[in-house]
Amino acid sequence: MSIRSAGYSVNEDILLCRMHLDVSQDPITGVNQSRDQFCGRVVDAYNNTKEDFWESHTKKSLQHRMQMIEKAIRKLNGCVRQVENLHPSGASEQYICTQAKALLMQDPNFKKGFKFDHVWVIMMEFEKFNDVDFGRKKPRKQGYDNISSESENPTPDSPNLSFPNLSLWVLDSEDILA
Repeated sequence: MSIRSAGYSVNEDILLCRMHLDVSQDPITGVNQSRDQFCGRVVDAYNNTKEDFWESHTKKSLQHRMQMIEKAIRKLNGCVRQVENLHPSGASEQYICTQAKALLMQDPNFKKGFKFDHVWVIMMEFEKFNDVDFGRKKPRKQGYDNISSESENPTPDSPNLSFPNLSLWVLDSEDILA
């Protein structure tokens, strides 16, 4: 039976994200590496750089933590794009981020909010978390899937943030027009 290790500190998350970015952007190795090789390189870089007094984490634990961070970053990035697509006049980055976090919390998987502010600045601009296929239209889904980063971005006349206290999956454009 395995023993559960301690949770991750802010500094451990920051180091893990930096090592993930460094390994993924390494021009020498490039993209021609297997998933296992990539993860192994991230774990090695993390373990070689971490402070000696930090808790040791297994490869599986580090992979799981990075997957959690990636999922949250992708989701928040999608919410930021949705807020930006509403073209709020004169909105600051802080306002957009606050609205995006409120939108994120409407997803049942993120009802406790965004927990990775400490790595958001590091990861938000990383190409992996930005949609590059803007030309392809995806069918509109009903339900809270509309807040995912993979979903179609709403138009400025979309109800998604016009009424921030209403749930996305309860409101439909036909309901507003009726």
